[in-house]
Amino acid sequence: MVMEPVPSYEDLIWLFEAEPVYRYADDEREAGYEFDWRELWPYTAVTFRTTRAGYDIEMYIEPGYEVVRLRLRTAPDGAELLDLDLRGVQRVGVERIHGRELLRVDFPDDSPASALWLRMKPDVALHWSYGTAS
Repeated sequence: MVMEPVPSYEDLIWLFEAEPVYRYADDEREAGYEFDWRELWPYTAVTFRTTRAGYDIEMYIEPGYEVVRLRLRTAPDGAELLDLDLRGVQRVGVERIHGRELLRVDFPDDSPASALWLRMKPDVALHWSYGTAS
């Protein structure tokens, strides 16, 4: 299954303020290919990285396979704070609300996971609920 809707790579580049790293770029160059990862979107794997408010933030995404991996480390020493390997992701989007920049990860309605929010500006914070309310 492919994430629906397909994430906007333009929004993700805006949020991370950098082009992603295409997972197979070096291998393809060595084999004589030179694909632009955009041509293969959403059936490709890329990693977005940025540093915000003293944290290194990394998002690996494979929209065609509903996979997202979020990693959060302290900068500059790289101590790992968070490593989430998320499967069955329905949607990834960018929200701009009241001067805040947020990454939103949605799951299917029948999933026990609710939307995950990673605030990236003006500070860094993560909000995610999992499980059913009793």
